[in-house]
Amino acid sequence: MLMVLPLAAAPGTADEMLVAFRAKAAAGEGFDELLAAIPALPAAEQKRLLTKIDTTWPRLRDDFLRDLGLTAKTLGGKKNDNRQEISKHRAAFKDVYAKDEAAMKPLLTSESMPAVEQLRKLLIPDSAQIMATGGAKLEAQRKWVVGLAKFRDGTLKALGSSQPLDSASSLEAKEKAVAEEICGFGRGDVRILAQNRKLAKDKGVPEAEVRGIEECNELRMLVGLNALILDPKLCAAGRDHSKDMAEKDFFAHESPVSGKRLPWDRAKNFGTTASSENIFMGSSDSHEANMGWFYSPGHHKNMFMPGLARIGMGCTGNHWTQMFGR
Repeated sequence: MLMVLPLAAAPGTADEMLVAFRAKAAAGEGFDELLAAIPALPAAEQKRLLTKIDTTWPRLRDDFLRDLGLTAKTLGGKKNDNRQEISKHRAAFKDVYAKDEAAMKPLLTSESMPAVEQLRKLLIPDSAQIMATGGAKLEAQRKWVVGLAKFRDGTLKALGSSQPLDSASSLEAKEKAVAEEICGFGRGDVRILAQNRKLAKDKGVPEAEVRGIEECNELRMLVGLNALILDPKLCAAGRDHSKDMAEKDFFAHESPVSGKRLPWDRAKNFGTTASSENIFMGSSDSHEANMGWFYSPGHHKNMFMPGLARIGMGCTGNHWTQMFGR
């Protein structure tokens, strides 16, 4: 039986470090103290540790993702069974959207969000649902793979490596991609999501803004609307307006800054066009911004407007600006 090494007997070699890691992972324990001990290893042992991890990590990751995909297909085959339920919840959402803003307000909580939550369950089998279908064997695979991903990132950090510390985050992204493959969204919308991620990376759009755009798109797709193309220029225009609001202490769609008075002016300054705008203040979390807009009737109308084609979100501090274009 593998024993967890106490901190007083910190591992002194790559082999001892891996033995301790396996014991902690098998026991479901954290390994912060092991990561803290990596810098004390001799340089040669630090390099051996990373080499040993990289010998195992890709194979375990690929085996897990393959089995996750096979399990996901068993869920994907059932998605057409839910058409009636999907139509019912989308109709309930649209009924609220069609009302005037005063009538909408209480219903956004009691009707609209519950409809969205039900649609999410029906249309996006997440990794947790896939894992539940896969049972104990798949769960055991994931535990090892996630643990090793975090341990690899920690090892790279301790070594001061120039490699990106994205083993865990890239695994999470791949799990999400597996779920998307069996979602009930149209292929064109799923393709837009993938294109948006690539474009955001190429143009250096901040991750928080990308997450906010993706969440807004997911909400739109859940209720039967099209995904919107990420417009980096709208992101820049929104970011600039958020910066102005934060620095000049105002909160309004109409800016006191010369040449930036209205959303259309600000979009034009960055070489694009806009048709509507939402603003939010109070959190740097894109989810908080999206939920603030979801539960505010006028902003909700903008988020779920049919006929839109483009979106941008820009953040500075606790200020957000969301812009839409046709």
